[in-house]
Amino acid sequence: MARGKTIVLGLLPVDVINRTLGTELEAGEAILTVRAQDHIAEDHPEDRNLVMANLQAVITNPTYIGQSPHHGAAFELVRRVILPGTDKHVLAAVHLIPNASGSYSVHSAYVINQAKVDRRIARGRLFNAKNKGP
Repeated sequence: MARGKTIVLGLLPVDVINRTLGTELEAGEAILTVRAQDHIAEDHPEDRNLVMANLQAVITNPTYIGQSPHHGAAFELVRRVILPGTDKHVLAAVHLIPNASGSYSVHSAYVINQAKVDRRIARGRLFNAKNKGP
């Protein structure tokens, strides 16, 4: 992915997000602004390469969808990264309200492990996107 300009990550799967979270998101693309790219590079430097290599897949085909109780204006998309001998997942935090162009901004992305995923599922903060029916 190019750095230094806004990156279009793809269409959000709003039907699955809406079913999972009970939201009413309109169709739209997710974007990663230069500011968000800088945030990832500065605040999560050890995660940057893995995050950037997997962010489009996280956005367009998440394994888990959730919402943090500390960030009510955003939701989380999480996807397991398939690497031998690892339990890493990439989490992308996305604003619930689209910008003036109708795009949803990813404001942060970083790596979490399976134990964190399991804790968030147990607390009812993260849900398996594949198990949610219409």
